[in-house]
Amino acid sequence: MKRTIAVLALLVSLCASVPAQDKDKTGKIKIEDGQNYLVLSTKRIQTMEKELDDVGARGFRVLYAAPTAQFDMALLLTRVRQEEGAEPYRYRVLATSRNKTMEKELNEAAREGYRLLPRTIVYKQGFLTAEMVMVMERAPGSNKSYEYKLVRATKETSLHRKIDEAGTQGFVPITMVIIGEHVIVTEKETEQKAGR
Repeated sequence: MKRTIAVLALLVSLCASVPAQDKDKTGKIKIEDGQNYLVLSTKRIQTMEKELDDVGARGFRVLYAAPTAQFDMALLLTRVRQEEGAEPYRYRVLATSRNKTMEKELNEAAREGYRLLPRTIVYKQGFLTAEMVMVMERAPGSNKSYEYKLVRATKETSLHRKIDEAGTQGFVPITMVIIGEHVIVTEKETEQKAGR
């Protein structure tokens, strides 16, 4: 019983220590005039995607991602110059504990014109969960398309061979994460899609 109470107290204190994002009365994130950088932090992927759509429409673009001490992820964004009425950058946040699922989701988003931002790969651990999180971006007016392959191995010699094999298929390593095994994300540009 004492152990259960201690665990519940720890959970409550962790939740209470998570800072709330400043928002105005409409629920939009507050951005000061002349503000060039913005940090977004959340546990929920759907919330992060909505917030990215909001700030992306106001001229911000993702630079980096990092895990936080509160089991969520944080993104650093910068303001970019946009012409009035220009299409904003769009984002897709992917999160899963399974490598095969991540590869499938990467390729589904890539077919829609999204490209992985290599500096956004985060291995996010919670009390009972652990998942890989990646952010993909679709640039305004882009008609490029990509394909992704996750190369995995626990031994480095096997990893070297697998990276070389992916290279013979046109894939280039763009980032890596270690989650019990080495996971190298490889990418290749595919044929441009018309009408995007």
